[in-house]
Amino acid sequence: MGPTAATLRRQDERAVSEVMGVTMLLAMVVTTMAGVVVVLQPFMEDLTDNREWAAGSVAATQFNDRLRVVAEAPAGTGIVVTSKHLADTIRPLRQAEIWLVSADLAGTDRVTVRIDAGMVNVTSINGTADEVRLSTALGTDGWNLNGGEGENTTTLSLTDWVRVDVLNAEEVVIHRWVQIPLDGIQLRTPLKGGNFEIDLINSARIEQLPGQPIDVRSFPRLHQDRTFDGGHRVSIILLDVAIIGTERRSDVSLDLSSLGAITFFDESARNLRIETDFNGDDSPESRYLREWTDAYDIQRSTGNLDDFVGFGPSGRISGVDGMTLHPTDVTFHLDLVLQQVVVE
Repeated sequence: MGPTAATLRRQDERAVSEVMGVTMLLAMVVTTMAGVVVVLQPFMEDLTDNREWAAGSVAATQFNDRLRVVAEAPAGTGIVVTSKHLADTIRPLRQAEIWLVSADLAGTDRVTVRIDAGMVNVTSINGTADEVRLSTALGTDGWNLNGGEGENTTTLSLTDWVRVDVLNAEEVVIHRWVQIPLDGIQLRTPLKGGNFEIDLINSARIEQLPGQPIDVRSFPRLHQDRTFDGGHRVSIILLDVAIIGTERRSDVSLDLSSLGAITFFDESARNLRIETDFNGDDSPESRYLREWTDAYDIQRSTGNLDDFVGFGPSGRISGVDGMTLHPTDVTFHLDLVLQQVVVE
């Protein structure tokens, strides 16, 4: 005898009930997984940002090291760099820094040179300045002074490096003033809240996370030390990095080529003056000054500057007049070299 109608109905009800149970269980699982994904999404994005930040920082450090290696190489030589970890785009930073360096080289006079809108003004305390010779990457100019001072307007372009030599009546260079603009590059890595930017300017590496202040990870090459004979030496090595083109993807090979070096100072000097001008909203100037003149500030706060040797303010303590080597009357050996690299 077969099953009764009541039995068949109970079996159908159990089957429907099991299907509904499985369906509800699957719905709960899907809902739970969706909730987990929603909860974990910010953490996954942060994890991705941290990974991209670390990769971009390491790549920038390695790229900066390669720039310095090429800068030391002879003109016309270089290397090829290919790295998937470089930032998403590379863009040029035109005239990111401008360095003004001047010093007296011979005699006992103190000479001052100022250039404003093509007007070159020269003064000397003792009146020994007699002639001015101006040199740029494109040409030369020159004129005589009257009574150790004078001003003249040059027609040469002053947008590139400029060197002004001041000579006495015996045609000895008693003072030199140089202006050196520097280009750099910026590497950008897209993150959740914006771009992670790394500026490679003048051998320095400056990082900035979205919405955060800049973080200087390495500084330009400005040093002072003692020579073997007990004298003092100041070494300034500037790096100019030019990009051919405006902006390009980083997933292609980059050719780094050296254009050689220009030596502006390699001699005894005194009355050093270093002035810097930085472009950008968040300037690294205050951080640079703290790095270079911190020892001076410590000695000044203790009232013990008599035996201090190192960088400090030239003129006002605020540093608006630039830096100099203390004690200011010491004679030292000054080296100033401009290295040039092209990225294409």
